[in-house]
Order: sequence, then C-alpha cells, then structure tokens
Amino acid sequence: MTVRGTWKMNGPVSEKQAEIFVHIPDTGAQTRQAIYEIDTAYGTVRKTINQYAHENNEWVSLGAYRFNGKTPQVSLTNWNDIGTADNDLAWDAAAFVPGDYDLPDGPSVDLKLPDPNSTNPNPDQVNQVPRQLVTRPHGSSTRSALSSANKPESVCGPVQDGRQVCWGPALSKYPRGAESGPSPRYAGDWCDDYALVARATRFTECENRVVPAYLRVDGQTRATATFRFQREVELDGVNSFTEHLTVKPLSIPLDFARIQFGIYKHLCENPCRPVEADPSAWHGEPAWGPGDTHEASITSSYLWDSSVAGKTYKFKPDVQINAILDPSDGSINVQTVGYQWSLDKPTDLDQIRCDTVVTAAGGCVFVNYAPTYTFNAARYPQAAAHAWLLQRNAPNHPGLRSADTPLYYLPGGKSDEDDRNRDVICDEAGWAAANGDPNAMNSSTDRPNCDEFAFNATYNSGGLAASSGGLNPVYSGSECVQTYAAKVDGVIHLYNIGGYAPLWTEVCGRSSISGQQNSGSMSQFGGFIRNMRLTDKDAYWLDTGLSGQCTDGIRSIKCTMTAN
Repeated sequence: MTVRGTWKMNGPVSEKQAEIFVHIPDTGAQTRQAIYEIDTAYGTVRKTINQYAHENNEWVSLGAYRFNGKTPQVSLTNWNDIGTADNDLAWDAAAFVPGDYDLPDGPSVDLKLPDPNSTNPNPDQVNQVPRQLVTRPHGSSTRSALSSANKPESVCGPVQDGRQVCWGPALSKYPRGAESGPSPRYAGDWCDDYALVARATRFTECENRVVPAYLRVDGQTRATATFRFQREVELDGVNSFTEHLTVKPLSIPLDFARIQFGIYKHLCENPCRPVEADPSAWHGEPAWGPGDTHEASITSSYLWDSSVAGKTYKFKPDVQINAILDPSDGSINVQTVGYQWSLDKPTDLDQIRCDTVVTAAGGCVFVNYAPTYTFNAARYPQAAAHAWLLQRNAPNHPGLRSADTPLYYLPGGKSDEDDRNRDVICDEAGWAAANGDPNAMNSSTDRPNCDEFAFNATYNSGGLAASSGGLNPVYSGSECVQTYAAKVDGVIHLYNIGGYAPLWTEVCGRSSISGQQNSGSMSQFGGFIRNMRLTDKDAYWLDTGLSGQCTDGIRSIKCTMTAN
C-alpha cells in the first residue's frame, strides 16, 4: 500500500510533546528505506525507517518531539531523495501519542564545551598503559591451542626411592609473611609491584607467579618450598623478541639442603626458533638453600623468519623449567620433569602476532592487548564531545574500555574504495552545511563537516552492512543520534538536531561540527595504526579526553565538559 502526503492530528496538543508511530503492514514493501519528515517546534527532522525489518504488522516509533503550538504531523513526500517514485512504500496508519517525554523547551542534548586550545600538545599515542584485560581481534577464537588446557594441576617428576617432587599450580596470593616487593633485574617498572596477574602493552608482556614445590615421600607431602617467578617478554626487535626470567625463593624449609634451577627448553611455533642461552648466562647462581633469598635471572631470545613478504604468524613462546632438589636427610636428589609456563594458569595476553604486512621488514605485537587512541580534547573539543556523547549514552558504547566494547579496525578499501560507510551515515548532500552553525567554526576558512561515530574505518560503523561484517548496520544517518555544534554567547555547545530527543537506542551518531576539528582530532591516527601495527579486525579503545558534570533527565542530558 502506498500512502503519500501528510498525516496530522486535529490540532496542537496541550502537553506540547508527542511521540509518533507509523504502522508497517505485512504487504511486502518493495522499498527498503522510507524517509519520514516531522515538522517540530525547532525545525524539520528526517527519520529513516527500514521497512524490511518491520513489515510484519508492526507499529514503529519515529521518536518523541516537542511541537509547542504546532500541530503534530508526519509526511512522506521526498521521493527524489530515495529514488522510490515508482516503488511501494508500505505504511497504512500513523499514531500520535501526546505526553511528557522530558523534552525541554530547547535542546534535549546540551554539552557546553571548553574553548579550544590550539597549542595543547598532542597525546603520546605510543606509550600505552599496561593492562590485564584480554581483548581479542574481532572474530578470533577465544583461546589459543596452548592456553586451552584444563584446570592447572601439579606437575610431578618420577618417583625415586619413594620420593617425588611436584610443582604448582601457581598460588592465587602470596603465602602469609612472604615478601612481595621489588625488584627483579630485568622487569619494567609497571611489573615491579609483583601483583600476581599477567599484564601487557602492545610490545611487552609480564607476569608474576608464586609457584610451590612439594617434596612427597611415599605419596605424602613432606615439605613445601615457594618461589616467585617473573617472566617478561619484550618485542624488542624486527625479527626477534626476548624473554627475561627471574626467580627468587620466598621460603625454603630445612627439609631441603639445596634446590637448583635450569632451563630445560623453550618452545615456539614455526617459523619461530628459540635461541637457548648458555647456563653460564644466569645473573646470580640459580641454586638456593634454606634461608637464601637471592635473585637469579636469565635472558633468552627467539628468532622468526621475516624474509617472506605479506605474511602473518602467531606465536605463543613458552618455557620449561627443570629443578634438582637435594633433601637434607642425605638421600638421593630428586629431579622434576619440567614446569611448563603455558600450562599453569594460562593466559592469551602472551599471544604474539608477527607480520611482514604492516612493514616489509617485519615486526610483532601482543595481539590480544588493545591499544588506546586518545583525542586531543583540549584542541578539538567538538569531535571529542561527539564521541563522548555516544560512548556514554549509546547502548553499544563504541570504544569504551569500561564497558568492554572495543572498536575494531577496518582497513581502507574493505568497505569499497569510495568510503561507503561514510556515505551511508553522511548520506544527504549538504547535510552538515544545512544543519551546522558557521559561528562554531575555527576560522574563516573552516566549514561544517559531517562527523560520524563510530568511525567509518571500523566494523562498528553504522554504515557497514551486516553482510560485510558490520556490527551496527543502519540504512541512513537519520537513524543515528544527530547533533550539531553551535556558538551561543561566545560558548560552543553540542546540541541535538531539531526538537527530537534521542531514544538512546541509536547505535551511531552524526554531527555537524567544525571540519578542522573533525580532521584534526584524527591527525595522529595514521601513525597510531602504524605504531600499533593494527591490521584487519584488531581491537582498540578510544579515550575522548573529556569528562562532564551532567544533569540527566529521562531523555535529556545537559553537561559542562572539561578536557582531561
């Protein structure tokens, strides 16, 4: 059924606000998109509805609006915009529901922005904060093969004359009275707190463990020694990386005369090759008796073949540690079979990806650590405020670390060579100019620009179709939260478009802001991609660099923003 023209109420509503619904019958709409126009107290709002998703006798909300003295009405007349003059647009009824929808007499979104500081230095996008959060690339498996082991258990050596030594599993906390403070020879400062967790940046992974060794006699535990292990892996070369292992005893009971450590072997998937250090390379003697608490450490390396261009590899470097225990009763010493790092409390933070794609010479990253791109909010508050608004209020919280909802990088060309995602969100020619405020520009040469969020170069973009892997597909930017920057009494604000309050079910945003601020906010992103070696579907976070003092209504939000 095709219905053209305008549907309206008989007159204004006393509440001055109303929500509008249209009914999509089960008639087999031939056109996917229907664009409705609502004439509000603050201008005309255009709302796009996906008919295919609602063609089962559904009432679909077009949103609530403030009309003041206007008569609520909805029109479907812009045939040329969607090219549907000869196709059916299926709707057969409209409903207007007056009420109080918490729409202020003015903007329902009002973010008061700080004045831009053109000399504020750019954030350091290279030095990333170590974290223990495992954030995998989009679509990757949840666990690597080595870390998919069952619950860690003790690793026991052979029984010799009724005696046996078992290692692990690692303890979840330090034994009572055990020293937990610094500092091993090779660890980075952030790992020196000895928290019993695995943490990483894009190029360094470090983990502290307290591992017990049990002496068993005729199947019964006779004595327990505990050691603090620290293993740090640094991706410090083009085709190589380095492991630093530090061992310190926390307690050795008198039942042991001597405990001696050694590296049994390292492991790494082809074409990665461990280079075993000579036993003489230990710093500090790797042997201890009761009461001895000195540290011993050793550095080993790994090489991988970076000679083939366009290749990507994943490695999980591993180490097996042997020990010889001499009981104090003079009986024969007892050997362990090798404590294997990856099989005790496994983590995927130490999963390494090496490639000759990002750079021909090659390089590596800890692929399950998601780096953070930080806006220069003091210099570009308009772009930062738009992203902040969506991160805080949209249900998918794009790129917000505290919500564990990363952005997933989409390299150029994946969404067609003409930047198709941006074309979907910023779909109307001249939208930014028609909805922007020239007074909010940076300079006389600045122009309003359509800023889309999540970024078009992400799988989170509303413009990326589900068939291409899009996580939040929409058919038009009018389905997104729509805002614009405006200057009022010398202060820049970010307002919502027209008299429409966002439902906060929208999964995307478009905003008419300063073009210079929009492009400037992303000026470091190319370097960020290269430095963090981002490839297709890699996860990353966005730190908007803003905070807000806010008053929230049911549908409205008013904040005074501050650059962090």
